[in-house]
Amino acid sequence: MLKRILSGAVIVAVVAAFLALQGVYLKVGVALIGLICQYEMLQTIKNGGTKTMDIPVYIFTLALFPAYYFLGSNGVLVVYALTLMSLFMLRTLNDKYDYHSVAYSALSMLYPQLFMVFFYQIVCVEDAHISLMMILFSIVAASFSDTFAYFTGRFFGKNKLCPAISPNKTVEGAIGGLIGGTVGTGLVALIFGETVVPLYVYFIFGMLLAALSQFGDLASSLTKRFFGVKDFGKLIPGHGGILDRVCSIIFVLPVTLLFFVLFYGV
Repeated sequence: MLKRILSGAVIVAVVAAFLALQGVYLKVGVALIGLICQYEMLQTIKNGGTKTMDIPVYIFTLALFPAYYFLGSNGVLVVYALTLMSLFMLRTLNDKYDYHSVAYSALSMLYPQLFMVFFYQIVCVEDAHISLMMILFSIVAASFSDTFAYFTGRFFGKNKLCPAISPNKTVEGAIGGLIGGTVGTGLVALIFGETVVPLYVYFIFGMLLAALSQFGDLASSLTKRFFGVKDFGKLIPGHGGILDRVCSIIFVLPVTLLFFVLFYGV
């Protein structure tokens, strides 16, 4: 528990530093997180016994971020098309790979990498204030949901939520997570003094984000169980890998972006 808390404090400090610096530092930070998550996902797939096509995957992972920066969404679509083409061509030319290699290598470009593109899109928003709000809404909703779910489940959890996927998660913990994410998001709106939509809308928005963050966590558990690993990595003591920490946040990002597109005209 102490190791987990100390590691969590370090994570918070690092995230706060990147948010304070913003600009190119934050963009590079997101790209770096995406690359580390890509590595962890590929290692997870290999653990399941499938050969992955690392070279094209890493090349196109790195290409995703400048492609969005210079060409927008069209650039991202082109990179994804080139990725899939390259994977099929490599399989055709090299018999050491099979169709699972193509499918799982392509999957790694979608989970988690597609979601990291949404993160990068958010940090590239020209209005630094709006960009910061989007990041905080996403991180706070997921973090509050995770924290409240953990402690509510620990002290009050009795009914299993998805025992076949994640045996430790409970219905009571999930409810606590929904409350935590809702409250956290509402507090961010209050602190920023947001009035673009009525305050209750931010709380409803927070509940939606909290629910999505829990599904993100369950998707992570489902993936790890399928490939036979406990954690995606070991980089963070007490927490696993980077992907273990961002799995609940990445499911929140597309909806956060959509919310700000609809109500803020981003």
